Amino acid sequence: MDPTTAPAPTAESTTDHDASRTTTPPTPPATTATPAATGLDDGSARAWEELVSSAMLGTDRRPPAGLVGSVAARDMPGALLDAAALHTVRRRAGLRPGPAAPLPEPAPEDPRAPLPEAARLRLDQLLAGRAAPSPAGRRGAAPDLAELLPQWLALANQHGYKAAPAALPALLDAARARTDLRPQALRLAGPRGLWLARLNPEWRFALRGTGAAGRLPSPSDAEGVRALWDEGLFAERVALLVSVRTEDPAAGLALLASTWSTERAEDRLMFLDSLRTGLSDADEEFLEEALGDRSRNVRATAAELLSALPASALAGRMAGRAATCVGLDRTAPSPTIAVEAPHECDAAMQRDGLVATPPAGRGERSWWLGQLVEAAPLPFWPTRFGGRTPEEIVALPVADDWQAELHAAWCRAAVRQRDPDWSRALLGSPAVPPATGPGTSSLAERAQLLSTLPVEERARWVASFVAAHGLSEAFQLLGVCAVPWAEPLGAAVIDALDIAREAGSYPWSFSGVMGLAERCLAPEAARQLESLTARPDEAEDSSPGAGDYWAEAFQRLVSTLRLRAAMRAELIPPPPGSASPTP
Repeated sequence: MDPTTAPAPTAESTTDHDASRTTTPPTPPATTATPAATGLDDGSARAWEELVSSAMLGTDRRPPAGLVGSVAARDMPGALLDAAALHTVRRRAGLRPGPAAPLPEPAPEDPRAPLPEAARLRLDQLLAGRAAPSPAGRRGAAPDLAELLPQWLALANQHGYKAAPAALPALLDAARARTDLRPQALRLAGPRGLWLARLNPEWRFALRGTGAAGRLPSPSDAEGVRALWDEGLFAERVALLVSVRTEDPAAGLALLASTWSTERAEDRLMFLDSLRTGLSDADEEFLEEALGDRSRNVRATAAELLSALPASALAGRMAGRAATCVGLDRTAPSPTIAVEAPHECDAAMQRDGLVATPPAGRGERSWWLGQLVEAAPLPFWPTRFGGRTPEEIVALPVADDWQAELHAAWCRAAVRQRDPDWSRALLGSPAVPPATGPGTSSLAERAQLLSTLPVEERARWVASFVAAHGLSEAFQLLGVCAVPWAEPLGAAVIDALDIAREAGSYPWSFSGVMGLAERCLAPEAARQLESLTARPDEAEDSSPGAGDYWAEAFQRLVSTLRLRAAMRAELIPPPPGSASPTP
């Protein structure tokens, strides 16, 4: 059946009942419940109601009046069911046809190109998640198809394809089950997927953040934008604001300002967060006014956005406050950073986004200092420290054990302000052990700092980290590298896996990295991995069976990389007049 055609109603099923138990006869549809609907007289209706009451209460407690005297007590349950079956047939036979339900509107056209045949079959396979069975407790050598679906969807959307109509129900089901699939899955489903989603309540998630017709108006459609902004649901309005901001930041700001004073506090918070899209100095005036909002969360978000604008007035105020807390110690024999944490968090500081009450376990003064330094513009510090570069500033000793607090605040500022120079300084050399690095020993914070660097530089830094420290601490860092991994990162990961195998450990100790490698290594790396798929000779001191497990893990990795290569080839449009290969 074409899934873009609304399903027809099916006949109501009936169930046999055990006559030895008290049972309830099947109830006809609601349209047959009254004599007027069925054309039956009042006597028949009363007889039916009598049968229903007897079935619910039990024939021992309330035998049907029409059967008393004509049926023995022991045969009463069976007689009741026979009478109910007879009355059910009479009621259904007398049903008067009601008006036909209106047909749904036709599915809209989707002008995009259809998937090549091989890619269409591949999508069916990925949505079904079929994989070769493996022994219990082992993944086996077959690729994990479910984990490849996000990558396949992204590739298909890059080529501008549309999903086949028959695949839309499974595609919507997959997006319902996995929120990470939704943006790409709904993009591939297109307007026909949204049309279909309106016919099934379980797929209503697909309509969130879209207009009433299942799509947002164009930002250039001033009338449509205004209508949806004034009348749409909250999720629709958030999506609309992001869409308009992406196209025209000034128009998006004007749209938000037009109703700002009438919005609820929780809505103002989400709308304000949407201004991250296209954030610029042109937003400063509006954000300054939001600093006086009655909601603390709105004030904090406005302050965070303003601190990401180094030229804003708030950034200047924070720089002035930070200057009174952090500077060079003129009395020290060598250049040293002196820190004097704030002694209070006054009303002006709180208006600028500082939270006065620290979390449990944090001292007030260190809490206030961290917030001040985090919000101060990073270009301020070289001037404050005599023209020193970020690397030179980070390398300076910090008096009175304030270094960890100060460097952590600079890390947060580098991430918030997307400053690669400060990120490099705080990351330091990847060969240096994390515990002795210049900025932070937290791998989560290091991953955030890495995200501000260019893609190639990020891959080189993580490759050097893996070469120096192995894979045990690299999982979070690998997760922020662009896919497919650029060299030399791929080679570094493969070498580290080989070293782990030679050391005699089990592959499940590196299951997270292996899973990332399956999705992130360049497919061409399969050739480099071929030699690792054979079962190695196990040394006497190695873990029992580790060689077999490693061989199986590398076989799965190679199979997955080859499958990804095939997926990529299948999505390339075939030349005119040629047939696309099947998977």
